[in-house]
Amino acid sequence: MVSSGELVAKLWRRALAMLEGAKWRMGRGEYDLACFEAEQAAQLAIKSFLYEVLGSAPRIHDLHELLGLLYRVLEEGGLGELAGLVADFAKKRRKDLWLLNDAYYRGRYGYIDYSGEEAEKCIEAAKEVIEFIEKARRGLEKEA
Repeated sequence: MVSSGELVAKLWRRALAMLEGAKWRMGRGEYDLACFEAEQAAQLAIKSFLYEVLGSAPRIHDLHELLGLLYRVLEEGGLGELAGLVADFAKKRRKDLWLLNDAYYRGRYGYIDYSGEEAEKCIEAAKEVIEFIEKARRGLEKEA
């Protein structure tokens, strides 16, 4: 049995590994898979933080929904300032999150072909999600 702390760390490691995988695939010209792996990196990063604050990771894949859940959990937990940061991030990055969601749902099965430019955008968006989650974690530590 894996402890909750171990699972948080495992999900985080996988998020970082997926981001590295996306970069590697980008270098090979595998843009569709680079976008898919970038989305997975963002999804796992958010789920890692959700698991940390909620004690479980939901079976949701939509990044907007995951950030919405994170917002509600933080707000209900009396962490309104941190919740506000989540809401601001989701609003500012709406287009990027949409692009990543699209890669999850359509890109992985080849329903859409991504360009190198789009793959770069996906990787950058995933990197921004990961950096935001790191910042949010630090905010949570300050609140504790």
